[in-house]
Amino acid sequence: KALLRDMSGILDVIIFSVSLIWLSWMPTSIQQNSWGQLLMIFRCFRPLRIFILVPHMRQVVSELCRGFKEIFLVAVMVIALIFVFANWGVHLFGLRFAACNDLSITNRSDCHGMYAAKVFVTKMNIPHREPYPYMMVPKVFHNPRRFHFDNIGTAMLALFEVLSYKGWVDLRDVIIAKQGPMAAIYIHLYVFLGSMIGLTLFVGVVIANYRENKGTALLTVDQMRWSDLKKRLKIAQPLHVPPKPESNVLQACIYDITQ
Repeated sequence: KALLRDMSGILDVIIFSVSLIWLSWMPTSIQQNSWGQLLMIFRCFRPLRIFILVPHMRQVVSELCRGFKEIFLVAVMVIALIFVFANWGVHLFGLRFAACNDLSITNRSDCHGMYAAKVFVTKMNIPHREPYPYMMVPKVFHNPRRFHFDNIGTAMLALFEVLSYKGWVDLRDVIIAKQGPMAAIYIHLYVFLGSMIGLTLFVGVVIANYRENKGTALLTVDQMRWSDLKKRLKIAQPLHVPPKPESNVLQACIYDITQ
């Protein structure tokens, strides 16, 4: 059989060649931005051989590649959704998340000079009669560390991170603290629509391509039900068939009828 007839064979040759060069060379020290470092990076491709050894996983990856056009359209739709909500968020929350690090100051014009920031050495609720230790720090009027809605770019970046469900609770708490509970509808609506469009459509595209290549997408509803019923009957069959009883004639006849 030809080895270089498909991408899996080419990947095998590359992995084998890199491993052979590394074993033949075996450098004692590797400098940064050198050929040795490049070979070490190429050796990281060895786990990709699992796509060659497991046919079903390779089929899933091929379906992802075949559905690139549909996945790209879903990505464009998600970007459009992020842009719409980022534009809406700039109008709602632009220049409203910033605050002074001295919590006793509410006006930006008063946020200047130095203030004594308390240093808490423990979180335990221990009575402390003496004044807490403190350090003098400058007063700064700034946005939250990870997100703000002062412009479209940073707003889209914050909403893109929210799609992974990482940090959206912190963003919701800041919105509630600055604009009130009713403003939290904005972030909840975005999370709902973003998860529905981003995740559901992406999975739907992969499943649709998989069904089209297997031919099940062309079946009618009744044919799909019959196909699912055959799969369930196949699962319900016993894994081990008991032997035919030879000592009892009646049991042997019933065994022949049931089998």
